[in-house]
Amino acid sequence: MAGPSAECPSYKLYYHFGEFAGRGEPVRMLLHLTGAVWEDSCREKQVCGPAEVKQHLVECGEVKGQPLLFPPTLVDHTMSPPIAITQLPCIMQYLGEKHGLAGNSLQDRTRALQIAMTWNDLLAEAMTAFHPVKLNESYQSQKAEAQPFIEKFLASRLSTFLQFFEDNLKINDGGRGFMIGSSLSFADVAILNMLRGYRGSASQHFQDNQEIPLLKALETRLEEEPGIKSFLGSDRTVNKFLDSFC
Repeated sequence: MAGPSAECPSYKLYYHFGEFAGRGEPVRMLLHLTGAVWEDSCREKQVCGPAEVKQHLVECGEVKGQPLLFPPTLVDHTMSPPIAITQLPCIMQYLGEKHGLAGNSLQDRTRALQIAMTWNDLLAEAMTAFHPVKLNESYQSQKAEAQPFIEKFLASRLSTFLQFFEDNLKINDGGRGFMIGSSLSFADVAILNMLRGYRGSASQHFQDNQEIPLLKALETRLEEEPGIKSFLGSDRTVNKFLDSFC
């Protein structure tokens, strides 16, 4: 799918507009892989800020009465009435389960969710490190204050997460294929976007890191997967990972 369709969308993604990938990017990639018609609602309407996105969704009335949290929020218009899904790992699991991108066994589906949830934990810690003064303000506004927190995160916390992902990949066919099972899943989308965020936020650290050879090789393979390659070459990606690992 090269771009937005004139058809009514099956899904609408609500994530605040800006020139950064953020937590909306893995959902964009996964939506592209489903082959469904989807709308990047707030990007197209240039709605900025988490509170504004939530208010926009409330005012449009698509999911009236449903509980909403922070973006990203996915609205599934194939359901009647449409339903809203929040929390990044839940969105990814939901799309994966609906579109054959979640693994073929209970064990694989559980491991996929475990990987996505652990990645979400990594993002939460990175966000705190890059925004130690005010979480909702930009990294650039607190760059000097953030530096010692970033250094501590990179030195003492990041390796724990990376080793977990490396070990998960290794137990699946020696790390020669995918994160789980024998085909692409939302766990691969999670890890690819984790690596994109790592490279963009701490490029020298990423380059110097010799402890994750399997993950780096996976990144290269995934970028050549037809659906992912198509997404990365389209106008639907926001390929700007500036800080905070997302």
